[in-house]
Amino acid sequence: MIKQRGNGTGLFIVYLFFRLFGYKGLRFILFFVVFYFSITTPSLKRYLREYYLLCTGKFNYLIYYRHLFMFALVFADRFLSKQFTNRYHINAQNEKPYLTNANKGVLFLFSHVGDWSTCGLLPSERNVPINIVMQEVIKKSIQGFGKFIEGESANTMRVIDLSEEPIAVAIRVAKAFQNGEIVAMMADRFLTQSSSVRVTFLGRNILMNKNPFEVAYNRKVPLIALLSLRKSDYHYNAYYYWLTPYDRTLPKEEAIAFAAQEYADILEKVVRAHPDQWFNHYDFFAPHS
Repeated sequence: MIKQRGNGTGLFIVYLFFRLFGYKGLRFILFFVVFYFSITTPSLKRYLREYYLLCTGKFNYLIYYRHLFMFALVFADRFLSKQFTNRYHINAQNEKPYLTNANKGVLFLFSHVGDWSTCGLLPSERNVPINIVMQEVIKKSIQGFGKFIEGESANTMRVIDLSEEPIAVAIRVAKAFQNGEIVAMMADRFLTQSSSVRVTFLGRNILMNKNPFEVAYNRKVPLIALLSLRKSDYHYNAYYYWLTPYDRTLPKEEAIAFAAQEYADILEKVVRAHPDQWFNHYDFFAPHS
């Protein structure tokens, strides 16, 4: 389990500064918050050093600080965009009609790139439920703050928590597909080695989450990698990448491995262009037997 930092009280203070002074106030308070974490997280610094050296070949304290500051801004946007929806603008890139087979649904591959939660603000998704399958590890105090700031605003993004019984999770996923809804799964982080698939990423052999590729194969639904990147204050760009339909003349495991590598190639291209917006803050490149 990845260690959590921060709490609901801290987020509430950030929210107050934003409400009173806008992004200038937000940046002011985050300057001190990020500086504190930059000098108290040596393990995170080691993990990011390895990532940046693989991705860009460069790493220093300034890069480290800027990465943490970007993460703080994106994390704040995750909550602020719920209450100040009209201020945020999400521009869709490479978008095409994808719900033509509404009776089957579609599977989005989400990643820890930018802010996946802003995808629910896309005009094309505002009236379509997005069922994101993930392990909810946010502290209860932060969850409480999220409910407070969201208020009564409409939100079509639902969480199917992997901490529930596996059968219950499978039923909810199947029901979402039957209703022609969107199911989204985090593809760049696996929970157990038995649910992983090996790919090449940034020149390393690493493990990715096998589950979304297997679910899409079994349900015969299209796979779309959707990544939302922060462009500037209040502005995000959402990029759609359609994965190649499964070649069902291949053995199942081979077809899944091919799709997972295609996704890894997409993710690598994105993080090389925006290295400060990939937020897998743990020993991602640790060797696995």
